[in-house]
Amino acid sequence: MKPFIALDWGTTSFRAYEVNADGQVVNEAAAAEGILSVKDGKFEETLESHIGSWSKALPVVASGMITSRQGWVECSYAECPANASDLAKSITRHNTSTGRAVHFITGLHYASPTIGHDVIRGEETQVLGSLNTGATHFVTRGTHCKWIDGQGQKISGFSTYMTGESFSIYKQHSILGRLMKDGPENEPAFKRGVERAFADPAGLLHALFSVRSLGLFDEIVPENLASYLSGLLIGHEVAHATNGHDRDANYVVLGSPAQAATCIMALQLAGLKVEQGDPLSAIAGQRIIAHEAGII
Repeated sequence: MKPFIALDWGTTSFRAYEVNADGQVVNEAAAAEGILSVKDGKFEETLESHIGSWSKALPVVASGMITSRQGWVECSYAECPANASDLAKSITRHNTSTGRAVHFITGLHYASPTIGHDVIRGEETQVLGSLNTGATHFVTRGTHCKWIDGQGQKISGFSTYMTGESFSIYKQHSILGRLMKDGPENEPAFKRGVERAFADPAGLLHALFSVRSLGLFDEIVPENLASYLSGLLIGHEVAHATNGHDRDANYVVLGSPAQAATCIMALQLAGLKVEQGDPLSAIAGQRIIAHEAGII
């Protein structure tokens, strides 16, 4: 394989990596400049502001929300189930005015049996870069959390949970946040929320009011209420997402250790087998897809 630039550009963050022929990261750039922060569609200018000194001879391989309708180049979804070869066939090339060749990897559409349609953009590269772990269930954390199933070398299906966004809405825009005060993450409060969720997996809308009532009666101090709310939401997510799975199944949580920690804790409380995945698995996935496409 040849060296390239891996670009992971999502809704809230920008990450770029210079990758050598052996797949090792030799340079990187990151910023809180997700696609929604880019004004007037100036994606090329934003890219160059971060990697302008990197060789323009290197192909750029991009994935994430940068390929969405709100992104730089909208790419139609590939259909699930899909493997690296399927995604390689769907790559869209764009030449910048500065002479870079940017290759956009599209996301996946899944005909969900529960909600009709489900989609991912970016997470497919993380999973394809992690299939060598032998796990069949992968979890990605973020504003919208994804539970993705692998079968052989294919992504066979997935489900989206709006856990991160729900936490922000309840904390910032509902009465549940009125009693909260800033404080560090509190593990006992988080675990209490998870266990409450496991006790009644179908009762989220009822359990949510306990965030307020436990605060009113001083059972949980204001600094720990956000951790309890997080536990409630993640606990309900885990209970639903793992329902019907083999109890001996292996789960891999992808993303940074900080992002993955609470989900790993909730899965462990459920008595399930779980491990932290490679935080840079998206690069490995991009590399596999780009090689299949003959780019590197």
